[in-house]
Amino acid sequence: MWRMTMEELLNWEDNWLDREELEEGDERNAWFEEGINLYKQFLKLDPKEPRYAIMLADLYLQWGRDEKIRRGDYWKAYNILRKATIYSPSNPDAFYHLSFIFANEEKREERKWEAVLFYGKEALEKGIAGSKRIKLLCNVALGYARLGYGQKATDYIKEACDLDKMGEHSWFIELYKDRMKKRITEPILLKEPQEKRKTVSGRNANQVKEDEMEGKCVVLDLAQDEKYFYAYNDAVRLERKEAEILGYLIDHQMTSCPRHRIEEAIWHDRPVSPTTVKRYINSLRKKLSQAMGRDDISENILVTTGEGYEWKANIPAIVLRKG
Repeated sequence: MWRMTMEELLNWEDNWLDREELEEGDERNAWFEEGINLYKQFLKLDPKEPRYAIMLADLYLQWGRDEKIRRGDYWKAYNILRKATIYSPSNPDAFYHLSFIFANEEKREERKWEAVLFYGKEALEKGIAGSKRIKLLCNVALGYARLGYGQKATDYIKEACDLDKMGEHSWFIELYKDRMKKRITEPILLKEPQEKRKTVSGRNANQVKEDEMEGKCVVLDLAQDEKYFYAYNDAVRLERKEAEILGYLIDHQMTSCPRHRIEEAIWHDRPVSPTTVKRYINSLRKKLSQAMGRDDISENILVTTGEGYEWKANIPAIVLRKG
Protein backbone atom coordinates (compact mmCIF):
# COMPACT_ATOMS: atom_id res chain seq x y z
CA MET A 1 0.00 0.00 0.00
CA TRP A 2 1.29 3.45 -0.93
CA ARG A 3 2.39 5.45 2.12
CA MET A 4 1.97 9.22 2.29
CA THR A 5 4.88 11.49 3.19
CA MET A 6 4.95 13.54 6.39
CA GLU A 7 4.41 16.75 4.41
CA GLU A 8 1.34 15.27 2.73
CA LEU A 9 -0.05 14.14 6.07
CA LEU A 10 0.47 17.58 7.63
CA ASN A 11 -1.39 19.21 4.73
CA TRP A 12 -4.18 16.67 5.16
CA GLU A 13 -4.27 17.45 8.90
CA ASP A 14 -4.65 21.20 8.23
CA ASN A 15 -7.56 20.55 5.88
CA TRP A 16 -9.18 18.14 8.32
CA LEU A 17 -8.89 20.53 11.30
CA ASP A 18 -10.56 23.30 9.27
CA ARG A 19 -13.74 21.16 9.29
CA GLU A 20 -13.81 20.58 13.05
CA GLU A 21 -17.03 22.54 13.62
CA LEU A 22 -19.24 20.22 11.55
CA GLU A 23 -22.71 19.71 13.00
CA GLU A 24 -23.74 16.37 14.46
CA GLY A 25 -24.81 13.63 12.07
CA ASP A 26 -23.35 11.49 9.31
CA GLU A 27 -20.92 14.23 8.23
CA ARG A 28 -19.55 14.46 11.76
CA ASN A 29 -19.09 10.68 11.92
CA ALA A 30 -17.28 10.74 8.57
CA TRP A 31 -15.02 13.46 10.00
CA PHE A 32 -14.19 11.22 12.98
CA GLU A 33 -13.39 8.28 10.71
CA GLU A 34 -11.20 10.44 8.49
CA GLY A 35 -9.28 11.73 11.49
CA ILE A 36 -8.75 8.22 12.82
CA ASN A 37 -7.37 7.13 9.45
CA LEU A 38 -5.17 10.24 9.35
CA TYR A 39 -3.54 9.67 12.75
CA LYS A 40 -3.07 5.97 12.09
CA GLN A 41 -1.07 7.05 9.03
CA PHE A 42 0.95 9.43 11.23
CA LEU A 43 1.73 6.59 13.65
CA LYS A 44 2.98 4.39 10.83
CA LEU A 45 5.52 7.07 9.91
CA ASP A 46 6.48 8.03 13.47
CA PRO A 47 5.21 5.51 16.08
CA LYS A 48 7.18 7.19 18.90
CA GLU A 49 5.47 10.60 18.61
CA PRO A 50 2.94 10.70 21.52
CA ARG A 51 0.75 13.40 19.91
CA TYR A 52 -0.59 11.01 17.31
CA ALA A 53 -1.70 8.36 19.79
CA ILE A 54 -3.26 11.04 22.02
CA MET A 55 -5.21 12.53 19.10
CA LEU A 56 -6.31 9.06 18.00
CA ALA A 57 -7.54 8.21 21.50
CA ASP A 58 -9.38 11.55 21.75
CA LEU A 59 -11.16 10.93 18.45
CA TYR A 60 -12.28 7.49 19.57
CA LEU A 61 -13.42 9.04 22.86
CA GLN A 62 -15.46 11.83 21.21
CA TRP A 63 -17.00 9.48 18.68
CA GLY A 64 -17.87 6.86 21.28
CA ARG A 65 -19.39 9.48 23.56
CA ASP A 66 -21.53 10.78 20.68
CA GLU A 67 -22.76 7.27 19.90
CA LYS A 68 -23.63 6.71 23.56
CA ILE A 69 -25.40 9.99 24.29
CA ARG A 70 -26.83 11.18 20.97
CA ARG A 71 -27.63 7.95 19.14
CA GLY A 72 -28.02 5.56 22.08
CA ASP A 73 -26.02 2.93 20.17
CA TYR A 74 -24.35 1.41 23.22
CA TRP A 75 -22.76 -1.54 21.45
CA LYS A 76 -21.07 0.67 18.85
CA ALA A 77 -20.05 3.14 21.55
CA TYR A 78 -18.53 0.30 23.58
CA ASN A 79 -16.39 -0.90 20.66
CA ILE A 80 -15.19 2.62 19.86
CA LEU A 81 -14.41 3.55 23.47
CA ARG A 82 -12.48 0.33 24.04
CA LYS A 83 -10.10 1.50 21.30
CA ALA A 84 -9.68 4.81 23.13
CA THR A 85 -8.46 2.92 26.22
CA ILE A 86 -5.88 1.10 24.08
CA TYR A 87 -4.34 4.24 22.58
CA SER A 88 -4.48 6.24 25.82
CA PRO A 89 -4.67 3.83 28.78
CA SER A 90 -3.90 6.54 31.35
CA ASN A 91 -6.80 8.80 30.27
CA PRO A 92 -9.81 8.13 32.57
CA ASP A 93 -12.52 9.53 30.27
CA ALA A 94 -13.12 6.45 28.11
CA PHE A 95 -13.32 4.27 31.23
CA TYR A 96 -15.84 6.77 32.65
CA HIS A 97 -18.16 6.42 29.65
CA LEU A 98 -17.77 2.64 29.53
CA SER A 99 -18.95 2.42 33.14
CA PHE A 100 -22.14 4.31 32.26
CA ILE A 101 -22.70 2.21 29.13
CA PHE A 102 -22.86 -0.97 31.19
CA ALA A 103 -25.15 0.71 33.73
CA ASN A 104 -27.80 1.24 31.05
CA GLU A 105 -30.93 -0.33 32.55
CA GLU A 106 -31.94 -1.81 29.19
CA LYS A 107 -28.80 -3.94 28.87
CA ARG A 108 -29.14 -7.55 29.93
CA GLU A 109 -25.61 -8.92 29.61
CA GLU A 110 -24.38 -11.19 32.38
CA ARG A 111 -21.90 -9.65 34.81
CA LYS A 112 -22.75 -6.14 33.54
CA TRP A 113 -22.65 -4.68 37.04
CA GLU A 114 -19.18 -6.10 37.54
CA ALA A 115 -18.22 -4.22 34.35
CA VAL A 116 -19.78 -1.04 35.75
CA LEU A 117 -17.53 -1.34 38.80
CA PHE A 118 -14.43 -2.35 36.82
CA TYR A 119 -14.53 0.58 34.41
CA GLY A 120 -15.78 2.99 37.05
CA LYS A 121 -13.01 2.19 39.52
CA GLU A 122 -10.44 2.36 36.71
CA ALA A 123 -11.60 5.90 35.90
CA LEU A 124 -11.53 6.90 39.57
CA GLU A 125 -8.03 5.51 40.05
CA LYS A 126 -6.80 7.25 36.91
CA GLY A 127 -7.91 10.59 38.36
CA ILE A 128 -11.30 11.47 36.86
CA ALA A 129 -12.19 14.83 38.43
CA GLY A 130 -14.81 17.56 38.74
CA SER A 131 -18.44 16.90 37.88
CA LYS A 132 -17.50 13.64 36.17
CA ARG A 133 -16.10 12.26 39.41
CA ILE A 134 -19.30 13.08 41.30
CA LYS A 135 -21.47 11.40 38.65
CA LEU A 136 -19.19 8.38 38.43
CA LEU A 137 -19.27 7.88 42.20
CA CYS A 138 -23.07 7.71 41.89
CA ASN A 139 -22.81 5.18 39.08
CA VAL A 140 -20.39 2.98 41.03
CA ALA A 141 -22.73 3.22 44.03
CA LEU A 142 -25.57 1.97 41.81
CA GLY A 143 -23.40 -0.94 40.69
CA TYR A 144 -22.68 -1.97 44.26
CA ALA A 145 -26.37 -1.62 45.15
CA ARG A 146 -27.39 -3.88 42.25
CA LEU A 147 -24.87 -6.49 43.41
CA GLY A 148 -26.17 -6.37 46.97
CA TYR A 149 -23.35 -4.43 48.66
CA GLY A 150 -25.47 -1.85 50.46
CA GLN A 151 -22.77 -0.37 52.67
CA LYS A 152 -20.35 0.06 49.75
CA ALA A 153 -23.11 1.81 47.78
CA THR A 154 -23.81 4.15 50.68
CA ASP A 155 -20.12 5.01 51.05
CA TYR A 156 -19.78 6.01 47.40
CA ILE A 157 -22.95 8.14 47.49
CA LYS A 158 -21.67 9.87 50.63
CA GLU A 159 -18.38 10.64 48.87
CA ALA A 160 -20.31 12.16 45.96
CA CYS A 161 -22.31 14.33 48.37
CA ASP A 162 -19.12 15.47 50.11
CA LEU A 163 -17.58 16.52 46.79
CA ASP A 164 -20.72 18.40 45.69
CA LYS A 165 -20.07 21.30 48.05
CA MET A 166 -22.12 23.82 46.02
CA GLY A 167 -25.06 21.45 45.56
CA GLU A 168 -24.89 21.74 41.76
CA HIS A 169 -25.35 17.99 41.32
CA SER A 170 -27.90 17.38 44.07
CA TRP A 171 -30.61 16.43 41.56
CA PHE A 172 -28.28 13.84 40.00
CA ILE A 173 -27.31 12.36 43.37
CA GLU A 174 -30.97 12.18 44.44
CA LEU A 175 -31.83 10.47 41.17
CA TYR A 176 -29.24 7.78 41.81
CA LYS A 177 -30.39 7.33 45.38
CA ASP A 178 -33.83 6.53 43.96
CA ARG A 179 -32.33 4.17 41.37
CA MET A 180 -30.53 2.31 44.12
CA LYS A 181 -33.93 1.55 45.66
CA LYS A 182 -35.79 0.64 42.46
CA ARG A 183 -35.65 0.83 38.69
CA ILE A 184 -36.93 4.06 37.20
CA THR A 185 -38.24 3.94 33.65
CA GLU A 186 -40.28 7.16 33.45
CA PRO A 187 -39.03 10.67 32.71
CA ILE A 188 -37.83 12.81 35.60
CA LEU A 189 -39.64 16.12 35.99
CA LEU A 190 -37.48 19.00 37.18
CA LYS A 191 -39.32 22.14 38.19
CA GLU A 192 -37.81 25.13 39.93
CA PRO A 193 -34.39 24.27 41.44
CA GLN A 194 -35.79 24.75 44.95
CA GLU A 195 -38.60 22.23 44.41
CA LYS A 196 -38.02 18.50 44.80
CA ARG A 197 -37.96 16.84 41.41
CA LYS A 198 -40.27 13.86 40.92
CA THR A 199 -40.88 10.93 38.62
CA VAL A 200 -43.82 11.34 36.24
CA SER A 201 -45.62 8.92 33.94
CA GLY A 202 -45.52 9.30 30.18
CA ARG A 203 -49.13 10.48 30.32
CA ASN A 204 -48.32 13.18 32.87
CA ALA A 205 -45.29 14.22 30.83
CA ASN A 206 -47.60 14.79 27.88
CA GLN A 207 -49.90 16.81 30.14
CA VAL A 208 -46.98 19.08 30.98
CA LYS A 209 -46.50 19.70 27.26
CA GLU A 210 -50.20 20.51 26.91
CA ASP A 211 -49.83 23.08 29.68
CA GLU A 212 -47.20 24.90 27.65
CA MET A 213 -49.63 25.08 24.73
CA GLU A 214 -51.90 27.12 26.99
CA GLY A 215 -49.04 29.44 27.90
CA LYS A 216 -48.72 28.16 31.49
CA CYS A 217 -45.05 27.19 31.15
CA VAL A 218 -42.26 26.33 28.73
CA VAL A 219 -40.88 22.79 28.48
CA LEU A 220 -37.44 21.47 27.57
CA ASP A 221 -37.76 17.76 26.77
CA LEU A 222 -34.44 15.95 27.24
CA ALA A 223 -36.07 12.56 27.82
CA GLN A 224 -36.33 11.67 24.12
CA ASP A 225 -33.63 10.96 21.53
CA GLU A 226 -34.55 14.18 19.72
CA LYS A 227 -34.49 17.23 21.99
CA TYR A 228 -37.30 19.78 21.75
CA PHE A 229 -38.18 23.09 23.38
CA TYR A 230 -41.95 23.62 23.67
CA ALA A 231 -43.55 27.03 24.13
CA TYR A 232 -46.87 28.73 23.37
CA ASN A 233 -46.01 29.76 19.83
CA ASP A 234 -44.15 26.69 18.53
CA ALA A 235 -42.03 23.61 19.29
CA VAL A 236 -38.45 23.74 18.02
CA ARG A 237 -35.89 20.97 17.71
CA LEU A 238 -32.55 21.60 19.42
CA GLU A 239 -29.12 20.19 18.66
CA ARG A 240 -27.78 18.10 21.52
CA LYS A 241 -25.31 20.75 22.75
CA GLU A 242 -27.96 23.46 22.53
CA ALA A 243 -30.29 21.31 24.64
CA GLU A 244 -27.59 20.54 27.21
CA ILE A 245 -26.65 24.21 27.59
CA LEU A 246 -30.26 25.29 27.90
CA GLY A 247 -30.93 22.54 30.44
CA TYR A 248 -27.96 23.69 32.50
CA LEU A 249 -29.10 27.33 32.44
CA ILE A 250 -32.69 26.42 33.38
CA ASP A 251 -31.41 24.21 36.22
CA HIS A 252 -29.58 27.32 37.50
CA GLN A 253 -32.21 29.88 36.52
CA MET A 254 -32.02 33.35 38.01
CA THR A 255 -28.29 32.74 38.54
CA SER A 256 -25.49 34.10 36.37
CA CYS A 257 -23.62 31.09 34.97
CA PRO A 258 -20.00 31.86 34.02
CA ARG A 259 -18.92 30.67 30.60
CA HIS A 260 -16.22 28.40 32.07
CA ARG A 261 -18.84 26.69 34.27
CA ILE A 262 -20.99 26.01 31.23
CA GLU A 263 -17.99 24.62 29.35
CA GLU A 264 -17.09 22.38 32.29
CA ALA A 265 -20.66 21.07 32.63
CA ILE A 266 -21.18 20.40 28.91
CA TRP A 267 -17.73 19.54 27.56
CA HIS A 268 -16.13 18.41 30.83
CA ASP A 269 -12.34 18.49 30.35
CA ARG A 270 -12.39 18.78 26.55
CA PRO A 271 -11.01 22.18 25.44
CA VAL A 272 -13.32 24.27 23.25
CA SER A 273 -12.95 27.53 21.37
CA PRO A 274 -13.61 30.72 23.43
CA THR A 275 -16.48 31.51 21.04
CA THR A 276 -18.16 28.08 21.14
CA VAL A 277 -20.61 28.82 23.96
CA LYS A 278 -21.48 32.20 22.45
CA ARG A 279 -22.23 30.54 19.10
CA TYR A 280 -24.62 28.06 20.73
CA ILE A 281 -26.27 30.83 22.75
CA ASN A 282 -26.90 32.87 19.59
CA SER A 283 -28.45 29.84 17.92
CA LEU A 284 -30.58 29.14 21.00
CA ARG A 285 -31.89 32.69 21.09
CA LYS A 286 -33.13 32.43 17.50
CA LYS A 287 -34.93 29.16 18.25
CA LEU A 288 -36.38 30.44 21.53
CA SER A 289 -37.67 33.51 19.72
CA GLN A 290 -39.48 31.27 17.26
CA ALA A 291 -40.90 28.99 19.96
CA MET A 292 -41.99 31.76 22.32
CA GLY A 293 -43.04 34.29 19.68
CA ARG A 294 -40.93 37.00 21.31
CA ASP A 295 -38.20 39.30 20.04
CA ASP A 296 -36.80 40.20 23.48
CA ILE A 297 -35.05 36.89 24.21
CA SER A 298 -31.60 38.42 24.73
CA GLU A 299 -33.02 41.17 26.98
CA ASN A 300 -35.49 39.27 29.19
CA ILE A 301 -35.18 35.51 28.70
CA LEU A 302 -31.64 34.31 27.94
CA VAL A 303 -29.53 37.28 28.93
CA THR A 304 -25.83 38.00 28.80
CA THR A 305 -24.24 38.84 32.15
CA GLY A 306 -20.84 40.20 33.05
CA GLU A 307 -19.39 36.70 33.37
CA GLY A 308 -21.64 34.50 31.27
CA TYR A 309 -25.35 33.88 30.72
CA GLU A 310 -28.56 33.61 32.74
CA TRP A 311 -32.03 32.12 32.23
CA LYS A 312 -34.24 34.95 33.47
CA ALA A 313 -37.71 34.15 32.13
CA ASN A 314 -40.66 35.03 34.36
CA ILE A 315 -42.66 32.06 33.06
CA PRO A 316 -42.17 28.64 34.74
CA ALA A 317 -39.61 26.49 32.93
CA ILE A 318 -39.88 22.70 33.19
CA VAL A 319 -37.22 20.17 32.18
CA LEU A 320 -38.03 16.54 31.41
CA ARG A 321 -35.04 14.24 31.81
CA LYS A 322 -34.82 10.52 31.18
CA GLY A 323 -34.85 8.51 34.37
